[in-house]
Amino acid sequence: MDKRHARLPSAARWFIVIVAVMLPVFLFTASAYEAGPPPPPDDPYETFRRPESAVIRDTIFDKTLDKKLSGFDSSLADVIRQSGLSVQERTEQLTASGYEVTDGRVQVQITVDPQEVDQVIAAIENQGGEITKVSQTQDRLQGWIPLSSLKQVNEIIGVYKIRRPAYAYPADILAAGSSMTEGVSVMNATPWHTAGITGNGVKVGIIDGGFTGFTSLLGTDLPASVTFKNFVDGETDPQVDGTTIHGTACAEIIHDTAPGADLYLAKVNSVLDLQEAMLWLKDTHQVDIISTSLGWFNVTPGDGSGILPDLVNQARSAGILWTTAAGNYREKHYGGTFSDTNGDDFHDFAHDSDSSCLGPSGFCYLLPSGVPITVYLRWDDWTSVTQDLDLTLVRCTADWMSCANYDWSWDYQDGSPGQTPTEAIFSVTSGDDAFYLLAVKNWNTTWYVDFELISIEWSLEFQVYARSIANLADAPGAMTVAALRGVLHMVEFADQSPWKRRPRLSVTRAITRIERACCFLLGVLTKRQTISRRPSAWIHQTVKHLHCSR
Repeated sequence: MDKRHARLPSAARWFIVIVAVMLPVFLFTASAYEAGPPPPPDDPYETFRRPESAVIRDTIFDKTLDKKLSGFDSSLADVIRQSGLSVQERTEQLTASGYEVTDGRVQVQITVDPQEVDQVIAAIENQGGEITKVSQTQDRLQGWIPLSSLKQVNEIIGVYKIRRPAYAYPADILAAGSSMTEGVSVMNATPWHTAGITGNGVKVGIIDGGFTGFTSLLGTDLPASVTFKNFVDGETDPQVDGTTIHGTACAEIIHDTAPGADLYLAKVNSVLDLQEAMLWLKDTHQVDIISTSLGWFNVTPGDGSGILPDLVNQARSAGILWTTAAGNYREKHYGGTFSDTNGDDFHDFAHDSDSSCLGPSGFCYLLPSGVPITVYLRWDDWTSVTQDLDLTLVRCTADWMSCANYDWSWDYQDGSPGQTPTEAIFSVTSGDDAFYLLAVKNWNTTWYVDFELISIEWSLEFQVYARSIANLADAPGAMTVAALRGVLHMVEFADQSPWKRRPRLSVTRAITRIERACCFLLGVLTKRQTISRRPSAWIHQTVKHLHCSR
């Protein structure tokens, strides 16, 4: 018998802990301001409508990537192609493309033949590389490869693809410190605490990208002691206290609401970091709940299948409730079926518009130098991977008189092992203020694919709300949380699932304006660790004692 079931807390204890775990997840789904045309006064940059005369289709490049480098993603292939670059120049170029580079070694994810994994690892080590993590399916490796050995590693038998690891995106920076989350008063939780209902005996694992300052809050805004571990390559456990305050804020909210719960902090960055963190929480500490306010992109199809849903299912099978955020990308997403009515091989975002500006709906930002631009593209060809799209970032001058290619992602998709139907751009603006636009090119397809385009930092001129949730949020075994306006209306920034359904559990508005969070606790586990589709009688009785009236 699983000993965690022998110590199950009462339904009341579970209720207060579920409320606590939900609150930091709401922060991820509702931390963005509500943008829309015309832009709000505090919009960071000037915005303009695109002139009808602006045409960029003739400036887009053709893919000329050397097929011999198709075993690398575009950023790595571009660096390798420039054989005259120094180690410092390669480091700077890869760092600008979102890679982690340290002491002449770059962190990569390597897709391999699982039957050859041991031989591959040995060969990589012979080239001066270091493998730090292996997926449970034995087909993905994470590690560090010397910049001078990338081509040699790619030639190892059993190596399929070398690419940038998929890193997590936490919510915006949140406040943490000596303050009580307003959710405690909104839910009238203090009388529960006074009555001894504090989540005592429940173990909560919090997985995040960092917990800056958490050690200084122990015994005040956090429990006197917490258990923590770092799964980020190249870092030590004390560095859990670092990188971002986001995880600290999440932990503080959970402790404010369920002060009796035991907290376990796990710092991660990549997908394989997440795998190791989940196993540590599940097997070493037998936690009852896992909370993630993180999102990944281009890792899985977004339909509930793949490595991330598999990790959630493992936790769920062990009796763990996994709560996660839907994401904050509703206004930063475009999706649909590839359409090319004018035959120029570029997707038509709208009538006679084969690109989408970075900017609030209907507008284009005039961006200065030094602004980051991160964009992900994926499409629905995960089985055969023979449909090939490319992604381009175009820069247009402030007067719209000149447009030219600025950055691109042009991986090959021809059915070779290790390929995925994805492209990604990691870029930074430069030069005079300019407009930046995205274009999706049909390089080689035999049918019109459905694709998703996500901009991490900036809204898109053309937006599609549906299907905007991050990877992990689509996991069927997870309790995914998003924000609603009032009871029935989705707020502008809250993401929607790929199936156009509402989130399983929702809260009105943002955490800073939370009004009736407790009213949405229908379907919360009420006995053992089973999520019910209908509220139990106990939940109905409980809600009567909360401030849930409209």
